[in-house]
Amino acid sequence: MRSIQFIANLPAPWRVAAIAFAGALLISALLLAAGFSPLQALFVLIEQSLGNGNGLSEVVVRSVPLTLAGLGIAVAFRARVFNVGADGQIIFGAIGFVGFSLALPGLSGWVLLPLSMVAAIVGGGLWGGIAGVLRARYNANEIIVTIMLTYVAFQALGWAIRGPLQESAQIFPRSDAVPDGVLLGTMIEGTRLHWGLAIALLAVAATYVALRYTSFGFRLDAVGENPLAARFSGIRDRTMIALSLTISGGLAGLAGAVEIAGVHGRLQDAFAEGTGITAIAVALLARLNPLFIPLTALMFAVLSVGASGLQRQLGIPFPLVHIVEAIVILAFVIAGALQNADRGVRDA
Repeated sequence: MRSIQFIANLPAPWRVAAIAFAGALLISALLLAAGFSPLQALFVLIEQSLGNGNGLSEVVVRSVPLTLAGLGIAVAFRARVFNVGADGQIIFGAIGFVGFSLALPGLSGWVLLPLSMVAAIVGGGLWGGIAGVLRARYNANEIIVTIMLTYVAFQALGWAIRGPLQESAQIFPRSDAVPDGVLLGTMIEGTRLHWGLAIALLAVAATYVALRYTSFGFRLDAVGENPLAARFSGIRDRTMIALSLTISGGLAGLAGAVEIAGVHGRLQDAFAEGTGITAIAVALLARLNPLFIPLTALMFAVLSVGASGLQRQLGIPFPLVHIVEAIVILAFVIAGALQNADRGVRDA
């Protein structure tokens, strides 16, 4: 308790440095306890993720779905609606994308690709909208609803790739490859870096403008700050709640489509496992600011790509990296809480 009080009394810049240092010490202690060298682990993590062209491109590839799903989480959280079911919305977006593209393979890619992307947004939006309507109409807890809907989505994916969308040979639990016209080509030859990056950056710009400069963004913030006051001022708070989860699900669905079109080329199990949960941390660490979400997405992508190298070269189990991620998140949360406490004291 004394150490926490000491950190809280430090000036703001020193406090952030102290929290970061404490987090680094905790991570080092964790690695030492598991029998690994912290410095060697740090070197391998950086070298595998940022130390070469392939690693760097893979970091960007991993950050694309995190960015899109993180934008969706930010939209919902701005209205104080907690969408923790982005994984399910990603799945339904991917099902919509693959199902539509396989149903109309004869269309030109210039027509089929945007229509398939719209199908993905609709699929994810409808899945998020179910939770939104239940929250707005019946005041159902959206955390429980989105979690339960995610379990349903996982079962729906298993049914789809073993049923109506299973490949023609019916050997493996996966779909046929989507038409070439809906695949997102690579930006740099010899890497997996695809044009989904451009889609993600356009989505960042559009979300920022919508939240910052439109009446929709104002109404969303008003509902998040005080739904009762928003209602008395003429804002339909229930409509905004349902709409926020629908848009959130639509962006997650777009993340599912981009992952299929840019990386996998077909629907299969675990094609974006854990992306929705990680996207929550991405959005929160960015303080729900769309412009910062790509940066936090890159940070988590570095940990994800580097973790594969740690497992291969040092034998560090992958779950240990999740614990490291949790420590990083806690450090940011503590720093944010202390900053808010400072602001409250100054305002008083």
